[in-house]
Amino acid sequence: MERKIKGEFLVDYVRALKSRKDIDWSRYLTAEDLKFLDQKILGTEWYPMAPFERIAVALFKELAHSNVETVRLWGRMQAEEVSRTYDSLVHKGSPHDSLIQFQVLRKSFFNFEPIDVMELARNFAKMRMDFQMETTAEQAASYQALGIFERLVELSGAVNIQARFPSRCWAGDKITVLELSWSNVTPEMKVKGGFFMDYVRMLKKKKDTDWSKYLLPRDLALLEQRILPSEWYPFESFERMGLAVLHEIAGGNLKAVLAFGQTSLNEMAKAFANLVCKGDPRESLMRFEVLRNSFFNFNAVTIESIFANFAKFRIEYSMSRTAEEAASFQAAGFFLQLLHLAGARKIGYRFASRSWAGDPTTILELKWQ
Repeated sequence: MERKIKGEFLVDYVRALKSRKDIDWSRYLTAEDLKFLDQKILGTEWYPMAPFERIAVALFKELAHSNVETVRLWGRMQAEEVSRTYDSLVHKGSPHDSLIQFQVLRKSFFNFEPIDVMELARNFAKMRMDFQMETTAEQAASYQALGIFERLVELSGAVNIQARFPSRCWAGDKITVLELSWSNVTPEMKVKGGFFMDYVRMLKKKKDTDWSKYLLPRDLALLEQRILPSEWYPFESFERMGLAVLHEIAGGNLKAVLAFGQTSLNEMAKAFANLVCKGDPRESLMRFEVLRNSFFNFNAVTIESIFANFAKFRIEYSMSRTAEEAASFQAAGFFLQLLHLAGARKIGYRFASRSWAGDPTTILELKWQ
C-alpha cells in the first residue's frame, strides 16, 4: 500500500517552498514534486508520502539549515493549526486525554501508522515513531512531531514539559522513541514562603550557574525578591526551582535530596514549635496533617492510614515525573527526621507505589519502633 499523508500537513511545506523563489528546489525535488508548486493543496485530500519526504529534506537543509530546534518550532506552530482544524483534539485541563484523542485521530493524518502511543499515564507518554523515510527526513519529522506534541499538551494545560529521545533510528537504533513528561500543576496551586525560601536561598548562593536554563523570567524575578515565610508563592515556579536544585546542586542524587528533606524538617520544627511531640512519633505525624494546609493550598501529602508504629502517606504534587520523584524523596526525608526528633527508633521507609514509575499515585510507608 502506498503511504499517504493528508494535505493539511503538506500545504505548509508547499507554501514554504513557494515563499523562497531564490532557491533552486530542483536540487532536491523531482519534476513531479515541483508540480505541487503550481497546484492548490487541499487539506482534506490524500497525497503521496514520497514527495513529502523529499520536500521535508529540502526545507530542513535550506530553511532550517539542518537545525532540529527550528523544525521543533515548526511543529509547535503546526499544532496550533491542527488544533484549530480538529477542535476536539485539545482537552483543556487534561493533556492525557488530548493524547488519547490524537491516537484516535491519527488515521485522519496518515494512511499508515508512523506514530503510536505506546504508554500513557497522567503526566507521561511514550511514543514510537517510524515514518519509513531516509535518516535525515526521519530526524526532521521526529523533531517536528516532538514540537507538535509539546504544544498539544501545553494547549491542554501542561507545564514544565520535558522531552527526550531514548532511541533514535537516525542514530542507528531500530526505531525512534519519544518520551514526554509534564506537570499538571495549575496557576492556582501555591506553596508557602517557608518552603519556597529554601530553594531561593540555595539558588542565590550558586552565583556561577546560569539558572535561565531551568527558570522562566518570572522565576528569576523571584530570586531578586525578599521571600516572606507567611506569603503564598506559585507552585509552578517551585517545581522549576526544585528541578534546578536537583540537577545543579544535588547532582541528580536522590540521597542528597532525602538529606535535604531531613534538614528542612529541622528548620520547620523551629518555625512550628508544636510540630514535634517528644516521645510520640504518631502524634507528631498527626500534627503535620493538621499543619499541612499551612504549607500548600492543595492536598500534596495526605495520611492514608496511621497506627502506633506505621503510617502510610499519599503523595501527589501533580508535577512532572522527575520533579515528583525528587519531591517524594524530600518528603520521605522530612518524615524520617520528624520521627527521629519525636524519639522513634529503627525507622524505615519504602515507596509502595511510585507515580514517577507509572503508578497512579505515590504511596510512602513508614515504620518505626
